[in-house]
Amino acid sequence: MEKKNNTDAVINSLFGSKVYQAQIKGYEKINKKIIPFIEKFVKEQPGRFATTTDIRGKETYTSFDGEGAMDNFHTDKKYKLLFDELNKHIKAFITALGYDLTKFDIHIVKAWSTYTAKEQHIALHRHTASHFSTAYYVRAEEMGNLKIEEEQGAKLGLFIPPTDQYFSKWNEFNFASYNLIAKTGNFVMFPSTLMHMTENNTKDIPRISISSDILLTMKSGVSAEHCIPHPKGWLTI
Repeated sequence: MEKKNNTDAVINSLFGSKVYQAQIKGYEKINKKIIPFIEKFVKEQPGRFATTTDIRGKETYTSFDGEGAMDNFHTDKKYKLLFDELNKHIKAFITALGYDLTKFDIHIVKAWSTYTAKEQHIALHRHTASHFSTAYYVRAEEMGNLKIEEEQGAKLGLFIPPTDQYFSKWNEFNFASYNLIAKTGNFVMFPSTLMHMTENNTKDIPRISISSDILLTMKSGVSAEHCIPHPKGWLTI
C-alpha cells in the first residue's frame, strides 16, 4: 500500500510498519557541499563491512583533523543545509502518523555517516535507542539497496518460515524482505525496530549515506504515563 502526503513523499506499509520515502529538494547542491567534508575524514576499513562514523570507524578508520564529526552531524553547521531539508520530512512523517505535536517534541539524538567501499555492506541490525531511524543517500546510485527484513526470531507459536523451500511464489501477502531502491538524493525514515541492512556495493566508487536516530518526548511541562518526559526535567547524576 502506498500513500502520498503533501510533501510528495510516499508512505508504504511493510510488516505492519510505515516507511517514508522522498527525494530531497536541491540535493545536488547539498551533496556538492557536504561530500568534501565527509571524504576529508572518513576512511575505508578493511573487510566486508562499511565504515560507520558513530562506532568503531570513529576511532580507527576516521581522521578528524579538528573536524569533530562522529555522530553529531545534526548539530554541525557544515550540514545545516541538509538538515534544514531533512527536518521538514521528519516532521511531515510524524504528522502523517497522527501524533499530536502540541504534546510531543521531535529530537534528532544522533546523526552519522556510512562509507561503503566496493564489495562492502552494512550487516542486518536494528536501532535500540530511538523511535525512528533515517537514511539520506549522499551517493548511492546502483551501490546497494536498503533491505528491510521481517523479524522472524520474535514470532511466537507455530509458523512456517518464509523461504523458497516452502513457498512456490512470492507476493504482497507472504514476502519476508523488501528492497528499498537507494537513489542519490533520496531520504527514508522508518521505525527503529525494523531489521535492516544494505546490499553489497558492486561499484568502484564508495557509497555514502547519512543516518540519524529520532526520539519523541513529551513537550516541556507535559506529563504522560506512557511516554518519555522532556529532557529539561531530567536530573543527570
